[in-house]
Amino acid sequence: MDRADIALLEALQRDSSRSIADLADSIGLSPSACHRRIKSLEESGLITGYAAQIDPHKLGLKLQAFVEITLTSQSREAMDRFEAAVQDFEDVLDCHLMSGNADYLLRVAAADLEQYDRIHRDCLARLPGVSSMRSAFAIRRIKRWGGYPVRR
Repeated sequence: MDRADIALLEALQRDSSRSIADLADSIGLSPSACHRRIKSLEESGLITGYAAQIDPHKLGLKLQAFVEITLTSQSREAMDRFEAAVQDFEDVLDCHLMSGNADYLLRVAAADLEQYDRIHRDCLARLPGVSSMRSAFAIRRIKRWGGYPVRR
């Protein structure tokens, strides 16, 4: 990656809805060169897709919970069953296999504690092989994720 690729990736992470002409102008490339670079970054798998950033509060999702999950077994079969089951629940926004005390860390959004209770009972409690769950609730977001650092 050269400086133009880095600038392009930074610009796309900030706002991927900008036109090719606008992106090209902002990083000092011609529109055709900018388009070729974007296509190349997509084909290499570095750019995996585009999405809109949505304000969860405007959707009524005012509660963010981080749930640590510990399994009864760390066998491949137990982990595979858990990971497949997590895919079936849209209320689980993120799921990460972790090192440390918990096996997984999940992120869940809900309107309020009542809805989180429903998610806990109808979703989280139905996940296979769970030995323990520990939930922590975000009080306030301090910094919004703005993309990966791409400078080298």
